Amino acid sequence: MHDTKALPTDPGLATAPITGPAPRGRYVALVPGEAVPLVTLDLPKGLRGRAREQVAQRQLADMLGADAAALQLRPFAPEGMAETWSKVMVAERAQVAQWRGQTGGRCAAVLPDYLALPVSEGIWTVVGTPDRLRVRFGPYDGATTTEGALCLQAARLVAAGHAPDRVLRFGAPLPAFEGWLAQAGIPLETDPAKIRSAPLRAFSRGELTLDLRADPQAARTRLQRQVRAWQWPVLTGAVAAALWAATQLTVIRAVEEETATVTTRALQATRQNFVPSGPILDMRVQIARVLADERAALRASTDDASPLDLFADAAPVVSGAGADLQSVAWEPSGGLRLVLHAGDFAAVDALVDALGAEGLRVTVRDARLAEDSGRVTADLEIGLPENGG
Repeated sequence: MHDTKALPTDPGLATAPITGPAPRGRYVALVPGEAVPLVTLDLPKGLRGRAREQVAQRQLADMLGADAAALQLRPFAPEGMAETWSKVMVAERAQVAQWRGQTGGRCAAVLPDYLALPVSEGIWTVVGTPDRLRVRFGPYDGATTTEGALCLQAARLVAAGHAPDRVLRFGAPLPAFEGWLAQAGIPLETDPAKIRSAPLRAFSRGELTLDLRADPQAARTRLQRQVRAWQWPVLTGAVAAALWAATQLTVIRAVEEETATVTTRALQATRQNFVPSGPILDMRVQIARVLADERAALRASTDDASPLDLFADAAPVVSGAGADLQSVAWEPSGGLRLVLHAGDFAAVDALVDALGAEGLRVTVRDARLAEDSGRVTADLEIGLPENGG
């Protein structure tokens, strides 16, 4: 009945048909998936809780008529879908009662057999024979069906924009379904080890919470009691949070006012000392530009060079020439002294020419070949051109 060979499962949770012998330890009892189909309903997005269940029950009654009274509706709400479910598991009430009596204390849950398949986002998993297949269309859909019906259902899902990245097939080949996959351009995989997008495990999306033995009404009643028990602590916490938020808003407003005051003072100082006219778009950039212009004017009028300015002019040229700078020194009587390593004498000459092209006066005080490395060590003296040119 259940073809579980080669299926990756939860290593700590075995599965067994509900009519067969129970394995040791905790296990999941599987019932025929044909007896618990998933039915898709058209439910309004804004409905929650009991109201959503009531609308789902009315839609099911409209679909099945008088037969709906003998059926039990269970929201299919695995992980992350507690309030947004749109599918329901439907089973006969008498059958569910019978299954409930067939399990013991070691049974963790009673589930339709298609929910025991491993699942991952963007992956469909299928196993079985053409006459009876179990399939998961991703984490939020599944069925136990035949190969012909599977092809039709898969075609509807793809037409609705729910095509998978690939299909993982366990067990024997399925010629008709695999032929349809080829026509649809959907890759087929038979080795789970090649699916690396996410770990493939059974019961990894909260399927155990869908236990068919649980009474949905009793679960809802327990939840309501828990909500009432937490009502006053939650309200007290909400009041405290509101008071804290009000305090934080006061602090934020004070900070904003202080920031506005500081900004106004900075704009006044900038207008008074650096940018007397024109728009002030970026104070830092405009002040830096004014200071740079004043330094350049001072240097031009006094023939005096700042060591930092000289180094700022020379550094990009030295770096671009590929020379290794060893030391930097400043001599008031001589200028900026750079000791560096170059590949050969031609490289030193090229560097001198490049520095001169940048408007710098360069004197080669020493240039010698280092025997240990084969490179040239050059001692350069850098200053501004005499008489400004």
